[in-house]
Amino acid sequence: MGSLVSRLMATCVQEEKELEEKEEEEVEEEDENEEEEEEEEEDPQPYVPSRPLPSEEVRDGYSIREAHAALDYYNANHTGAEYELVKPLMAACVFFKRRMWYHVSLLARRKGQTTAPPIEYFFAELREGASDSFIVEACTMIENPQSCSGNKCSLCPTRYEIVHPSEEELLCGKEGDVKDFLRLRNLSPLPFTCPVTVPEIEIAVEK
Repeated sequence: MGSLVSRLMATCVQEEKELEEKEEEEVEEEDENEEEEEEEEEDPQPYVPSRPLPSEEVRDGYSIREAHAALDYYNANHTGAEYELVKPLMAACVFFKRRMWYHVSLLARRKGQTTAPPIEYFFAELREGASDSFIVEACTMIENPQSCSGNKCSLCPTRYEIVHPSEEELLCGKEGDVKDFLRLRNLSPLPFTCPVTVPEIEIAVEK
């Protein structure tokens, strides 16, 4: 009889011990979940998840396409004073109003001149179109870039040195637009480096 009681007591003690251990594990899991939730609230992630940086060739290919699309738009609106691309310089982009928007700087010169024409500085604003195309919203020749160097743009980092027209002329990049920006961590902030070649891709330009 005493042996049976001892075994029953031992079993009860063991069950109580297991129950306490289970309760401790549940408490620890709840604490860990609360800590994870607090970390997410304290450190919100404003960026799209990172992907591998594009190669130099891919990045510059986009710069060429953006620059050609911008000049096609400019030439369509300035008949008789068409320009051809000399070199893209820099491009910045941001996700805004459910679309990718781009600010691009480039150098171009007049077509068909008997003497070497001067090289001009251009600024272009584009947004994402259908089927990997660009919709050009503006392409502006900036005759004196130094005089516009102080113009503000909330899209482009200062270190990119993209010269803009006045803030009022921008569709994306005004001071109040920042709250709606989603910047992409996977885009490399480097200038154009590859030789200028015409890409074998049809460029859609909506006017």
